[in-house]
Amino acid sequence: MTLKNIFQAHIYFAMLLLPVGAKAQDTCVYLFTIAQKADFATADHLANAYILHGFEVEKYDSTGKFVSRYSNNRLGMPGFLDASNPLKILVWYADFQTAVFLDRNMTELGRLNLTQAGFPAVRCLASAADGNIWAYDEATSHLLKLSTSGEKLIESQPLNLEFAQRFAPTSIRDDGGQGVFLSDPAQGVALFDPFAQLDKVLPFKGLAQFEVENGTLFFAAQNEIRAENWRGLSSKKTSLPVAAQPEGAVFWISKKRVFVQSEYGVTVYGF
Repeated sequence: MTLKNIFQAHIYFAMLLLPVGAKAQDTCVYLFTIAQKADFATADHLANAYILHGFEVEKYDSTGKFVSRYSNNRLGMPGFLDASNPLKILVWYADFQTAVFLDRNMTELGRLNLTQAGFPAVRCLASAADGNIWAYDEATSHLLKLSTSGEKLIESQPLNLEFAQRFAPTSIRDDGGQGVFLSDPAQGVALFDPFAQLDKVLPFKGLAQFEVENGTLFFAAQNEIRAENWRGLSSKKTSLPVAAQPEGAVFWISKKRVFVQSEYGVTVYGF
């Protein structure tokens, strides 16, 4: 038997030892690098990329080409951007409790000061699928749906009554109107129906940031991107890019994208 035949035999034997349906773990694919440091990065379903740095909000197309910029130095530095609706992008200025809405050209459509609207203690917020806003009011421990003019449309029960310790979410995501997810890193991900009624708490802890699409949560855990259907219908793991694996690495997971902070700027991977 030749050396080549021996090698092929070993490969064949190793494949026989794999469980039925098993396959090599998927890996992320390098796409491009944006030569700009970021404080936050995300993508929309069209694969456009958005980064926040300083007072700037920048948009790039799916190839990494710069498209447009929005800048506002009167509201402090933005800390979060929700591009789930690329025609109505939400930018959150937590220091001034203000949400700014941008169109696809990064032109301001309007803004909402939540303090002036009567909600001075909003901890986190996100776009709702119907064009409104989901917000968590830390003062009352309510999940709220608000109109873009600040009118309260829906209110949950006080969430501190539902948990053994104070509920402290860091992120909200709306799954296309099917449900609303709030992540408290210490207690898990709370799932609400479209009317802000608590359905269940999913056992995914430690998630300061996550993404959701069609019933599947995307988040990082143990150097992997986990894709977990909350109904238990599917589960998938993808290796994080090597640059995102060291302790202390800064990265963000979005729709089919991972943004990794590096010395060269923000490196973008697909998965």
